[in-house]
Amino acid sequence: MNQPDFDVRGMLDEPGLVASIATVTATGRPALAVVWFCHADSRLWFNSPRGEGRPEPFLDAARRGADVAVLAAIFNAPNDIRQFRATGPARLEDRDGVRVRRVYDRYISEWTPQWLEHLTSTRYQLWSVLPASGMAVDYSGFRDSPVFRWASVGELDAVC
Repeated sequence: MNQPDFDVRGMLDEPGLVASIATVTATGRPALAVVWFCHADSRLWFNSPRGEGRPEPFLDAARRGADVAVLAAIFNAPNDIRQFRATGPARLEDRDGVRVRRVYDRYISEWTPQWLEHLTSTRYQLWSVLPASGMAVDYSGFRDSPVFRWASVGELDAVC
């Protein structure tokens, strides 16, 4: 198995790092968003607002078990350019305030009543993606570094 030449887990745990997510809706339309996330227990975790009459393409994808693409990237050229790209099936998760707090702790510095509401509110849905395949690479300094690729979550878990 190939190995990454940087700390993939460390990158995914960096405070404030956001992810871009993409999927294709059941009607074939593309959907793209930038979201808060965390990586834990071999999954990427998200807490998204329910549609309440508006489209909710990522929650719909999770309901269907459809694939979602995830990109977490640091682009501070030329010195720090790292990418984590993954695809895999999404699924809806049971409400888990501890997990939601773990996601939000990466982004907020003070737990106000507004943020605390997110831990238990039915207006939000916890969901996750299994990063079944993907790649991670460090292009810092625009160097031609090896690409770490995985084709099973076990291969990713071995380095994360």
